[in-house]
Amino acid sequence: MGAGPPRADGRHRIAPVRRALGFLGNALFVFYCTAVGVYLFLRPWTGRAPFPGFFGSGLFRGFVSGVGLVHLAAGVADLRVLSRTLNAERPVSGKTS
Repeated sequence: MGAGPPRADGRHRIAPVRRALGFLGNALFVFYCTAVGVYLFLRPWTGRAPFPGFFGSGLFRGFVSGVGLVHLAAGVADLRVLSRTLNAERPVSGKTS
């Protein structure tokens, strides 16, 4: 499946669609990591229904909170990459030095 005929500037018409889908995928990943990270970080300590044994221990609850922090860190890192990509693609407004 080809990318279609090139435009006058030599680029294919499919490039903006790929860029938009890439942006959407990154934005959804940031949302997923943030939502799951916050849930995993806070849920073990809400105390609604404490589990007996190992699953109710502070060690396990701390582990689950740590996994939540890893998700939050991944979301923040991907958000930084996404914002740098958007800033790099932004056209420079008519400022001259």
